[in-house]
Amino acid sequence: MFGKKEKANYDRPTTIIGKEALVEGGIIESKSSMQVNGRVLTDLAIDASLVIGENGYIEGNINAGFVLVAGKIIGNIDVAHQIHLTKTAVVVGDIQYESIVIDKGAQIEGNCCMKAVESTEKNKHVAEVS
Repeated sequence: MFGKKEKANYDRPTTIIGKEALVEGGIIESKSSMQVNGRVLTDLAIDASLVIGENGYIEGNINAGFVLVAGKIIGNIDVAHQIHLTKTAVVVGDIQYESIVIDKGAQIEGNCCMKAVESTEKNKHVAEVS
């Protein structure tokens, strides 16, 4: 009825930032999946999935296709499809998403906002109701 949602795809990351690593400055861009287990102090633009491990810490804005959070993020998150906050997740910032999963224990300090349904999907739904 509301259109087909894209299923979360947390495929094997091609880039892993280890828990002892620190990445600072500029912007990180990737067309493939990434996992963060260390500290990242910059913005991220990931076309595929982004996984933040329990030891992962990001201070910067995130734009990604899918996001799985088990660590801490200080910054705004814009997710094209789905974000999943596990019980150990801490997010300080606003989240925009198409779909969200929040496990009991996850912490959010900020606003959560579902992205508007595209006008074609909205019109299709209205036509079905009429």
